[in-house]
Amino acid sequence: MKKEEIINAFLKVVPVLKDMLLDDIAVSVADTTKVLYYRAGDTLDIKVNVGDKLSPGEPLYEAIKDGKTYSSTISKEFYGVPFKGVSYPIKDSDGNVIGGVGIGKSLSNEIKVEEASENLFASLEETSASIEEISAGSEKLLNVITNILEITKQAKKQIEESNQIIAMITNLASKSNLLGLNASIEAARSGEYGKGFSVVANEIRKLAQLSNQSSEKVSQSLSETNKYIRNIFKVISDAQSISEGQAASTQEMTATLEEITASAQTLTEISKTK
Repeated sequence: MKKEEIINAFLKVVPVLKDMLLDDIAVSVADTTKVLYYRAGDTLDIKVNVGDKLSPGEPLYEAIKDGKTYSSTISKEFYGVPFKGVSYPIKDSDGNVIGGVGIGKSLSNEIKVEEASENLFASLEETSASIEEISAGSEKLLNVITNILEITKQAKKQIEESNQIIAMITNLASKSNLLGLNASIEAARSGEYGKGFSVVANEIRKLAQLSNQSSEKVSQSLSETNKYIRNIFKVISDAQSISEGQAASTQEMTATLEEITASAQTLTEISKTK
């Protein structure tokens, strides 16, 4: 094929590359001295015009001069969009370079995917740390609850002892009433000379002493019960603090999950544009 035919063949194929590849690419075709065709991408425009002379240092110029394919990645500082460029020399049937094709592919989506993936990974790490914190808090809460149960058992035991003592006092009071009744009857029978009244009176005093001792025991038992109850309140307060900490961790985890959702949505939107 003649030089012109080969160049014309490329000029017919290159314009439809963008539509065929369904990607954001800029393409150009040149002979050995100037640009013959240029089409910008959706966002990528390297500011080339048909008829522009090729200059030393330009990738397409170097590819044509050296007869080699060159590729490079260009940052967004130059054209506003990061892209990967490939410059390919066109050769005739004898291997002589007669021109070149330049293709620039925008890397915007790839960078977005990379950034979204990095954010997703960081968010997952934060979520993992939050879950570990919640797990540790749950273990502490379990220990607190166990302590509550143990203290509650002790308080229950103290209350049971108090009930036994109260029952004792009730029984003693009943006996005191009965003896008092007997003393009254005896006194009625014997008048002021009744000796039995003295015995009954002594028994009543003994029972009164026992009642006093029992009351003291009740007081001590109730005091112990009150102490255990205070301990229960303290433990419950600690449990509340832990629960509040867990709630804060849960809120942080929720915020992190929202970031994960946003990143996933970004990835989904990008995949739909591919």
